Amino acid sequence: MREEGLYHHEPVLLEEVLYWLRVERDKIYVDGTLGLGGHTKAILERGAPTTKVYAFEWNEDTLQLARERLKDYGDRIKIIPKNFIYIKAEMEKEGILVDGVLLDLGLSSFLLEGSGRGFSFQKDEPLDMRMSLELELTAGHILNTFSEEELRRILTNGEVPKAKALAQFLVKKRKRSPFKTTFDLVSAIKEFYRPPKKKEKDLLALVFQALRIEVNKELENLKRALKEIPDILKPCGRFVVITFHSLEDRLVKRAFKEDPRLLVLTKKPIVPSLEEVRRNPRARSAKMRVAERREFNGR
Repeated sequence: MREEGLYHHEPVLLEEVLYWLRVERDKIYVDGTLGLGGHTKAILERGAPTTKVYAFEWNEDTLQLARERLKDYGDRIKIIPKNFIYIKAEMEKEGILVDGVLLDLGLSSFLLEGSGRGFSFQKDEPLDMRMSLELELTAGHILNTFSEEELRRILTNGEVPKAKALAQFLVKKRKRSPFKTTFDLVSAIKEFYRPPKKKEKDLLALVFQALRIEVNKELENLKRALKEIPDILKPCGRFVVITFHSLEDRLVKRAFKEDPRLLVLTKKPIVPSLEEVRRNPRARSAKMRVAERREFNGR
């Protein structure tokens, strides 16, 4: 694990999260995507000295860093080394309902810059892209062994332009030389699209994102969480989700709207201010939606 200079990660929409979660003393919250602990730390500070947070994190290195950063909060925080799809099961084990749940679906700076798992197209690293080493499937395995039709499906689902033709190109490319590192993939993408410089990063980001989503089953996991999490909210408990691309945002918007257990509080998504985007460019694509648990009789 490479740690130098990677501890800082500015939590996105921090004040907005605290406001919409209605963070107060004597409350119980869940941070389903702990990361380096920015949102959780702020919740614990705002709700001091009695608010408690259950935090979920399935990346091993990030988990270690977060534990160290949050060690002074003692039993006010319980860190659970699992994906957020286990929130309902774990809260049922605890025998509690909670006042609010946060899912921040963005990648932390640490994962992009310090994990060594190939999340960034700007670093030459193995084509891994696993959030957790408990997973078996890697991006390299997908690129080198999946059929052309399977690659097309992954790229199409990720809204990658010319997905069918790109899948054909990647299959031909791997026959000459297997994909081993991120730069192998970057080179292939540039060769296929020959994009103008201003569009290059966007295309690279889309292909990398499509592979990462498949490796980690991100959309499937989000669908499950959206279905299960309302069950562990107290009446009027808040469910806050921050997304970073349209695939996730559409799922959240639809799930909130169609769930009879929830009252949608944000007709339009909340986005970062210009000041926040200037300070933290990675926040620019963030969208936050909020829903509230109705009374248990459906009112």
